[in-house]
Amino acid sequence: MGRSVIEDQQGFTLIEALVSVAIFAIGFAGVYALVGVSDRVLQNSVNRQQLNFQANEIVETLNSDPRNIAEYHGKNLGRCSSLSVSKGKDEQLKRLKRWCERSSGETGEKKSNDQRRIQVIKKSLGNREVNVASIELTSNDGKNTVTLKRTFNAD
Repeated sequence: MGRSVIEDQQGFTLIEALVSVAIFAIGFAGVYALVGVSDRVLQNSVNRQQLNFQANEIVETLNSDPRNIAEYHGKNLGRCSSLSVSKGKDEQLKRLKRWCERSSGETGEKKSNDQRRIQVIKKSLGNREVNVASIELTSNDGKNTVTLKRTFNAD
């Protein structure tokens, strides 16, 4: 007597099916975690790029406004309401407020470890005077940092 068709069929057992589902779930969890890490890295990169653009804009403005460069010294772009300049320097105040608002809008409100400062120090370099401008911008509670220093001839 011959074998029945049912006896010749081979298939997965319940154990094999459960093992393959478990392997699939572990693989899916790994991919899901990788997507989360990738998203955080991308967001940090975008934030640093925005900080870099802003720091470069500040440096370019300081370069184009050498007579008023001292007005930018010691400014904290983390507190827009406390920004002030000397009398008659309204254009410089507008720039500072624009940078402050842009910084808050693009990278978020300043957190406790964030620094958003402009320092301009006059130094003697041999027989000439120069202004050294330092711009430090951070976001994400100090995790994303851009520091830029430039030297300008003093008037």
